[in-house]
Amino acid sequence: MFSVFRSIMLLIGVVLFCQFSNAQESSDNEFTPSGSVYGKIFTNFNTSIQGPEKQTAFEVRRAYLGYEYFISPEFAAEVKIDIGSPNDASQYSLLRRFGYFKTAAIYYTPMDNLEITVGLQGATQFKTQEKFWGRRYIKKSFMDIYKFGPSADIGVKAVWKSDFFDVDFALFNGEGYSSLQNDNTFKGALGFTAHPIDGLTTRIYGDLSSKIVTQGTTVLFAGYKTDKFSIGGEYAWHFNRNFQDNHNMEGFSIVGDVLILPKTHLFGRFDKADSNILKGESVPWNLARDETAVTAGIEFSPVKAIKIAANYQDNYPAAKNAEVVSAFYLNIQASF
Repeated sequence: MFSVFRSIMLLIGVVLFCQFSNAQESSDNEFTPSGSVYGKIFTNFNTSIQGPEKQTAFEVRRAYLGYEYFISPEFAAEVKIDIGSPNDASQYSLLRRFGYFKTAAIYYTPMDNLEITVGLQGATQFKTQEKFWGRRYIKKSFMDIYKFGPSADIGVKAVWKSDFFDVDFALFNGEGYSSLQNDNTFKGALGFTAHPIDGLTTRIYGDLSSKIVTQGTTVLFAGYKTDKFSIGGEYAWHFNRNFQDNHNMEGFSIVGDVLILPKTHLFGRFDKADSNILKGESVPWNLARDETAVTAGIEFSPVKAIKIAANYQDNYPAAKNAEVVSAFYLNIQASF
């Protein structure tokens, strides 16, 4: 609790400082610095249907609290605190909640179509897919769940945008936001996102980082979205995970939804993750995490800031001796 309190007090201090600067620097004839507070809350009720550890519970999985301040026409700064668990794979992740920085970045926009970001910031390997999925409060995106890469990292990123395609390049520490140690290893990432027709988004992405062994990821994505429906899919290949030679992961995810009533969507998702079999072994090296997963439900958004979804989630482990895990969820997201 102390770490949460300390983080929140630091954020309040940043807000007060920025507001003081705003009062000192504003004038009628010049750019007026300004800022805003924002936040999100993810909460749910769930009950197990099948699995080794059955439970029925109310949960608050995550809360975000942030502040963005526009210093000048070219510069902005943002700080965001993530109140949750930095390691959701931990057996204690549902019992403990910590406040830690998810974003602490400075944005520089020297021209309309170029933005440079320095500091702790969102990584680039699955942000496009996560935005297309649009239901992070229900379930993380495919590569986030199966640890193909961190959702945030510290470094520098440049994004160039046009009407038809975007290019992003980043150089990160490569350790992610929950393990920001310094070493001599960096991750270089390059992505191309194209919008060939209205509603269609395609993306190709790759990253590399090297120690004695080189680790990397390749991703392909395509998605089509209209006011009535959406359909999209991605394929990802992650080689030499944790810098271990020939320890590879691959998989794909298909998502979609359809508008059935005003403010009401039916949605579905299918994930499959697999690892390779090492030489001399008879089963995949990451068999315990290999699985197929299905999510389906209905979502209602009474107002823009509120989303409510009743959904069923099923996980089918690849290991024959592992039990299927299924549950019913009622998820709610509140934004401000």
